[in-house]
Formats: sequence, structure tokens, C-alpha cells
Amino acid sequence: RLLREQKAEGSNPSAPTIPEIAIPCGEWSFFMSAKQSEKLAVEGGRKVWSRGFPPWPQFDRRTDRAVLDILHSGRVNYWTGPVGLQFEAAWARWLGVSQAVAVSSGTAALHVALAALGIGSGDEVVCTSYSFIASSFCALQCGALPVFCDVGTDHLIDPTKIEACLTARTKAIVVVHLYGVVADMDPILKIAKRHHLFVVEDCAQCIGGVYKGRKVGSLGTVGCFSFCQSKHFTTGGEGGMVCCNDAALAGEIRALRDLGYEAKAKLGLLAADRRPLYVHRRVGYNFRLTEIQSAIGLGELRRLDSWNLPRRRKLARTLIAGLAGHPLVKHAPIDTPTRQNAFWLVPFVLDTSKLKVTMKAFVAAVQAEGASVQTVHWPEMYKEEAFTRPCGFGAANYPFRDPAHRPIDYTAFDCVTARTLAESTLSFWVHPTYTLAHVRADIRSFEKVAAQMMR
Repeated sequence: RLLREQKAEGSNPSAPTIPEIAIPCGEWSFFMSAKQSEKLAVEGGRKVWSRGFPPWPQFDRRTDRAVLDILHSGRVNYWTGPVGLQFEAAWARWLGVSQAVAVSSGTAALHVALAALGIGSGDEVVCTSYSFIASSFCALQCGALPVFCDVGTDHLIDPTKIEACLTARTKAIVVVHLYGVVADMDPILKIAKRHHLFVVEDCAQCIGGVYKGRKVGSLGTVGCFSFCQSKHFTTGGEGGMVCCNDAALAGEIRALRDLGYEAKAKLGLLAADRRPLYVHRRVGYNFRLTEIQSAIGLGELRRLDSWNLPRRRKLARTLIAGLAGHPLVKHAPIDTPTRQNAFWLVPFVLDTSKLKVTMKAFVAAVQAEGASVQTVHWPEMYKEEAFTRPCGFGAANYPFRDPAHRPIDYTAFDCVTARTLAESTLSFWVHPTYTLAHVRADIRSFEKVAAQMMR
């Protein structure tokens, strides 16, 4: 028998009702004790879970009115309404910093962060080898060159390997808190201090992660966030935030974000008579967030600590406990009181030597059972064609052929741990719209396939 479940622990009063089927404890025990001979879904057998997973993103219904009010007011641009400034102030309070600047994407956040720090032609930036491409493109977009550092088994830049990547040209380290796993920041910050380097935190996948009592994004020189559709929450598809505790640096970020405007003077004049002030003191970009996106961000921020993050952590910890001790699992994601995981995804590193099939075939079989599993999103960044060709901007192929740079052969990079992780990691989603029944289905799907595909 199957029971329709809408558990109180999984409900959210501002969310649409998401009915689902869950398996009562007694019957779940029966399914969990299935024999190894159970036919896999990829071979025509019955799926573990055929009900699907609730969609993500999902928005707070209380935001609907705020969005409509902005639309009807006609004040939809950052400079014509108050909501963008309100979102920035609310985010700064939540993060525990003095400055927050909203931008159009996480990629834009990284770009303006490095540019505001004065990084450019002739400079180098140490980047992790194992992340979304924006984590290194930000250096190229500023005219600098990335130098790729290997990672540890926690998927994050390895502090013990950073200093070997440094040269006299190095100006910054980009630290990516990948998957929601929080980097061990103390040794990285010590290296940066010793060599007079900036630390840029890429927190795109780690909204709400905590290191020794402080939220990630408040630990380095600058913290950058993404509000893209797949992230912890989104400001309507795209969006981002740049954060720091330096008012002068924030002023540079605002100017770069907004076509070089003297933002402080513009804000003052707007407050006086709502007339725009066009004073372009430097070259900049148009990376503003709209009023509608900011309203969505405020709505999602309101329930981040009350619903979103607690749900993610409960589901992820159930998943980790469910796969603890499994002979195929080598490493589960780090989640300790010192490094509190934000759980964008829940990555597991497998001992692929125990598989009779390829990693790709194994993951495909788990997916066929109805699980929310996937392989690594990205290869090592230096394997991308933009680096192997290389292909930059214009006929001069800037900045790769910039004479101010030392030549870097990106085909020579081979970050062994990153390569190994890319070939042996699978991840599960734990969106807050899911319930424990979905997590149990993921666990059961993994166990069912492993029972037949392990040596």
C-alpha cells in the first residue's frame, strides 16, 4: 500500500502544495530488503521511484504581489525604485558585512570583484582547476591569466598546493566553495597574508555555508554570490551579489557594475529630486539587477534560514547517513561544526575500482531508477577549448597573447586529484521542495544498482 504524504516537517505555508507518494516504514523496510537479483530499470525492471521530483526553483507566493506592484508602478529599473537598495542592505545584514552590491549574475560578480581590486594585464590569479568556468574566466575578463591549482579530496582548492602556483605576478586567489562544501579558510588566508594577495570567495554554490561561526563570503577580501536558476535560490533566473567590508572597494564595485557612474553622487541627487546624474569617472559595465529581481530576492531571503537551508541540511544529512559505510563510497561531503555545509548538491566520491561498469553507465542506471543523481557538471577548466586553443578577445587574442604576460601552456596542466574526482564523483540534489521520501528513493536506487554493478 502507498500513502499520500504531506508531512508537517516538509511543509511551507507560502509554497504551493506538492502532493507526493511516500512509503510507510514497514513497507519501506520490505523494499530495502530486496534481493540482489532484483531486475534493474535499465534492463526493463520496475523503477524504485516513478513519481518524479518537485521542480526547482519554487518561489514564495507572498512575492507575487510585490512583483505585480513594481510592474504596475513602472519603476522597474534599479535607479527608479527603492527595492534594489533594500535587497542589498538586507543581504549585507544577513551575511554580516557592511557592503553588498547587487549584480546581474554570479559571473558578473566575480568579474567586477577582480576588476575593482585592480587586477589586469600582466597579473596572474590562482584558481581552482575544478569548478564552473566563470571561476577562471573572471581573470581573463580582467586581462589577467589564471593559474590552475589542484584540489583536495574535499573538492576544494588544496591549501598545501597554492604556494607552488605563485609567481611575482600573482595578485589574488579565487576560492570556490564547491557543491556547498566550505573551504578550510584559515591556511588560505595565512598564505594570502604572507604573500600580500587578495582572496576572492566564489560562494555561488554555498549560500549559507559557515566557517568557524562566520558565513562564507565574509571571510576573504571580497565575497561573490550567484542567484542563477539552479542555485540555493534565484532572483528570477539570473542575479548575483558582491560583498565586502571596505566602503572604498564597494564604491569601485558599484562604479564598475554601472558604467563607471559616481554612484555616491548619483544616489544623493536621486534622493533629492529623482533626476539621474550621468557622471562616468571610469570605464564600466552594465551589470545592474532589476527591481523585480530584487523583490524576488527579498522574498527568498526571508525564508532562507527558516525553510530553505534547514530543509537542505536535513535531507542531505539523511542521505549521507543512509549511504554511510557503503563499500562503494570513498568520501562523503564534509559537514562539521567548523565547516557547516550549505548543500547545494551532495557529492559522493566512489571507489570505481569496485565497479564492473563505467562510472557513466553506473550513474545512468541509478538515474533510470528515478533518482535525482548526476555526474560532475564540468571537466577541469584548463581542458576547455578556450584554454587549449587558446581563444581570447579580438585579433590580438587578448589576454593570452598580451606581451605583459609570461607564456602559459594550458595543455601542460594536469591536476591529478581534480581529474580523479571528475571521473569518480556523483551528486544528488536536495532542493527544499523535496521530502524524506525522495531522499530514501535516492538511497534505495543507489543501493539497488550497486548490488548488481559492483565486482
